[in-house]
Amino acid sequence: MLRSIPTQWLLLRIILCALGFSACKTEDLESESDLPELPFALDLQAAISQVLTDNPVNHPLGLSAAVIVPGYKPWSGVAGYSHGHVPITTDMIFDVGSIEKNFQAALVLELAAEGCLALDDPISRYLPDLPNVDENATIRQLLDHTSGIFNVFEHPAFPWIGTDVDYSKQWELEEVFSTFVLPPYGSPGRVQHYSSTNFLLATKIIENVTGHSVPFEIQQRFLEPMKLRHTFISMGVEPTVGEAVAHAWMDVDADGVLEDLYGIPKAWQASLTHPVMFATANDLARWMYSLYHDRTVLDSSLMGEMLTFPEVDLPDPEGGIYGLGVVDYSDILGQEAIGHLGSSLGYTAAALYLPEYGLSVAWLINTGQSPHDLAARLMRETWSSVMEVLEKNRE
Repeated sequence: MLRSIPTQWLLLRIILCALGFSACKTEDLESESDLPELPFALDLQAAISQVLTDNPVNHPLGLSAAVIVPGYKPWSGVAGYSHGHVPITTDMIFDVGSIEKNFQAALVLELAAEGCLALDDPISRYLPDLPNVDENATIRQLLDHTSGIFNVFEHPAFPWIGTDVDYSKQWELEEVFSTFVLPPYGSPGRVQHYSSTNFLLATKIIENVTGHSVPFEIQQRFLEPMKLRHTFISMGVEPTVGEAVAHAWMDVDADGVLEDLYGIPKAWQASLTHPVMFATANDLARWMYSLYHDRTVLDSSLMGEMLTFPEVDLPDPEGGIYGLGVVDYSDILGQEAIGHLGSSLGYTAAALYLPEYGLSVAWLINTGQSPHDLAARLMRETWSSVMEVLEKNRE
């Protein structure tokens, strides 16, 4: 039972949110038909193709990438295969994993601007008591991973992969916390530790204050106005018929061979972490460009909130520095870069904005894990290859 907002105020907030859809001010990128082709498109295509050539594996491996450079038509390129002899195409969608958090954080910021919630509200105003959760943690601390709440993925019994995992199961919120959430990493505001559990709670808060699902809100506020027609978000329902889905590959039974995971239900994933999002590389690059370059998604004050990177006693040493649903990867990548990475069963993804260049880049890979950390290596090599081309062609 919610023990915070009186019913009449909660109802008022739901009504205000329902009426308060902000019209995304984003328009098509600079009348694309009038823009010249990217002069180094062939170099980019050669770079991503070389990444796959250098990493032969025992299954069809595919990669989709997109780059948006100011003043040129967006570029999309693909290499490799989805499955069998079916090649990756630019309109194939991949599970983008935690990149969904970037969209969800933008949604929370809009709800805050509309008065539906406040970033510094304690989560206890919107959620029931949950095991190992400090009721004083705030919504802001969920979004920048300073709540201290344990990451369900780090529980030794988390059902991530395995032949005995019931992928049809949908977990209840209290069940997730009683089963997979251990004591916190530290007090709220003291430690920054990446935790998908934060966005599971943010999902529930959004549902409580709007009366709608997160997929509904993101679809209405962002995807439709921005014409991101190849982005699909749900609480676990598979992409609609007609969407070309790249098959996912992962070593499920730890025998050194990657299996095709196409068709595994996603409802369990959404109930344990956050909504599931599928997208093309081109749509992700467009989102990053509109959000961080054109700044037509959030107004300046909300963008300032998103890009506030808190100083904490114990920063996360591995994942970059977290703002609200965004990560500063500059120290890790050796290049000023913000955005988000993502991984899921059989997929790896990245969507980044490079302020120095004013450009957005995204890439998607149809493997999530291998005995030799193939996915991580592909991510590094794709980044290096794209950056090499951009540096060579920089004016």
